[in-house]
Amino acid sequence: MLDETALLDRALRGEPSAFDELVRGFYAPVYATAFHLIGNHEDAEDLAQDCFVRAHRGLAHYRGEGSFMGWLRRILLHLVRDRIRQTQRRPVRIPLMEKEVVARNSPVQELSTREVGRRVAEAIEALPENLRISLLLRTQEGLSYEELASATGVTPQTARTRVMKARKGLRRSLAYLLDLEAGGQDGQGSREKGAP
Repeated sequence: MLDETALLDRALRGEPSAFDELVRGFYAPVYATAFHLIGNHEDAEDLAQDCFVRAHRGLAHYRGEGSFMGWLRRILLHLVRDRIRQTQRRPVRIPLMEKEVVARNSPVQELSTREVGRRVAEAIEALPENLRISLLLRTQEGLSYEELASATGVTPQTARTRVMKARKGLRRSLAYLLDLEAGGQDGQGSREKGAP
């Protein structure tokens, strides 16, 4: 079990081995968050490493308000936003969809699941950045609204509103898929409602 407080105290006193232990203890969750937000293993590794480099440089500014992971998450979000802007918002990949595909037996079901996964990823990618990041942190990382607010620098109510708007946006974007599921595979329901 990682004794976060003791390690932070030692790291703040300048013990390099203490910060190394913090990196070992927090690398996996930082990497996982980066991967959920950026959808690419190589970029997620780079972002996780950059996050710890920045954390090490700024450790003297860590005030102990909230958890150390919360502080790391805020650093990581700044890095992710910068990376997204640099790469002009490469498509988000949904790792959970791939796991579902592996579990399927029928080629038709597999193709259908991949197509749905692709459409969901496109709909998530089309969301405004603040809504997309909020939704992914809430759904993929399981952050509470308080943790989400802390990570993104907003109030818990604003965090909740962003997630709600993101979900509404996805429902709107993916309504035709839901309509196909409800109305059968012929697409009649979609055409009647004017969907593409």
